[in-house]
Amino acid sequence: MVAASKKPIWITLGVVLALQTLLISYQANNRTDTTFMRVWLLGSLAPAEKLVDLTLYGIVHVWESYFALVGAHDENQKLKSEMRQLQMQLSRQHEEILEARRLRAMLSVPDSGIGKTVVARVIASDPSRSSQTITIDKGRSHGVQTDSAVITPAGVVGRVIYASNFFSIVQLILDSQSAVGVMVSSTRQQGIVTGTASRELQLDYIEDDNELKEGDEFITSGMDRVYPKGLPVGVITSVGERRGLVKVVSIRPKADFGRLEEVICILERPEAADIPGFIEDQPQQE
Repeated sequence: MVAASKKPIWITLGVVLALQTLLISYQANNRTDTTFMRVWLLGSLAPAEKLVDLTLYGIVHVWESYFALVGAHDENQKLKSEMRQLQMQLSRQHEEILEARRLRAMLSVPDSGIGKTVVARVIASDPSRSSQTITIDKGRSHGVQTDSAVITPAGVVGRVIYASNFFSIVQLILDSQSAVGVMVSSTRQQGIVTGTASRELQLDYIEDDNELKEGDEFITSGMDRVYPKGLPVGVITSVGERRGLVKVVSIRPKADFGRLEEVICILERPEAADIPGFIEDQPQQE
């Protein structure tokens, strides 16, 4: 009974092995890359996989680009801020260099007997037609007094008309109420130059105007007892017809009034006996 019951199993096993052998032989003779089912599955799933891949790649790319842009924006703002700071620093250094040059030029003004001086900064100006004045940051506490002469290395600027403890007001020689005792540097003819409330001066009086010509230079004579002798005042730009006692003479100031930033205040006003060439009136001896 046992042997009879095992016969169907051996028969079934033999059939399966025979079929497997035939299948293997068939596949060996007819090689294919994949089965039909696998091809169909791959063809069906490929578009979906591609869509998912593109979606994920797009999300990742946008996300990374967003953070990259945020970082680039922050870095750009930081660089702009640093650049502005460097520009401001360079501007300050440039101004400091220019100021140092101006101060060196003022300190190197040759000693012509003008006495003790102090350098002052121009802090305000009054460019009105009726008054030509500037305000400086030095006053009585620095030795500045009323009628102290104010100059630059280029030439005469004006005189102090009001002095407080810590600032002073300077009347420019351009002011219509200003007058400076001058002389022609070449001929030594003495005269008076006044302001015109403009950028030019005019000759108000001179001993002899026949020899005056364009290009002649005026320097201070010292006779007004405000400005020391020998300081540059201006250059004749034109000589016109006679009007009254003198010819109409236009004079361009030597000092650049459009760029006044620092000036020199002469603290010791020259006395009559200290002015070269000045002779005091002596009483006649009987």
